[in-house]
Amino acid sequence: MIKAVLPGDDSFIRAAAGPDPYGAIHTARWDLYGMESGPPRFWRTPKAEGLLSMSGDTLVVSGCFPDPEELAAFCAVSGAKKLRGRSQTLKAAAKWLGWPIQIRQILSAAGALRPSVIPPGFCEPSPREVYPLLQAVFGLPKEDFAPWYCEISHKLRHRQGALLGVRAAGKMAATAGIYHQNRKAALIGSVATDPAFRRRGYASALVFSLADRARQKGRIPFVICQNPEAAQVYEQIGFTLWGEEWLCCRDKTAG
Repeated sequence: MIKAVLPGDDSFIRAAAGPDPYGAIHTARWDLYGMESGPPRFWRTPKAEGLLSMSGDTLVVSGCFPDPEELAAFCAVSGAKKLRGRSQTLKAAAKWLGWPIQIRQILSAAGALRPSVIPPGFCEPSPREVYPLLQAVFGLPKEDFAPWYCEISHKLRHRQGALLGVRAAGKMAATAGIYHQNRKAALIGSVATDPAFRRRGYASALVFSLADRARQKGRIPFVICQNPEAAQVYEQIGFTLWGEEWLCCRDKTAG
């Protein structure tokens, strides 16, 4: 039976401590919200073989769920509009849900990294500088800025993440960050380059720098991508295929 995780229940965070991207997401969310009272954002199976955490409308699922029908029912009633997890974790439940699926590659860099040239304008920008670029590249809505800013600022203040960028021609030309991490894994995300500044090696430099920082702290770097061209960039740095993520969207236009 899936049950809510309440403050003081340390089985969730112990189970999320492994070297995988979803453990990094669960841990980062717990660090932000786990000790708060109010509606639960975290759930687990009785022995914590399976973990769930939700932020906004996105439910992240990891581990093992012996009853896929129960997992599907929980996802349907949780209010989530998006469901993320490894394909083998979600395969049976996704069949019950019948939500459209987007397939993404999960890559990790457990071996040697191939250095990239650090370009002029390399910097640690403020979240306010970065969000307009993310809006332009990913179509993020303006009204999402405030909650995004509060979360990222908190992580940067408490050294729970990192944000890098490249300034060129008086503007933010590229960015990437570590937005989720635990002691063993770091998930690099929001890798974005202004179309006018692509094919200059900016993304490679940013991802390499973040991966190198993670490795120096004993963390395995991960990236998740849907774009084959982006996957090639990561592979040139030293990332290799780790698994497959399914993003199941209740609304066909979500994602």
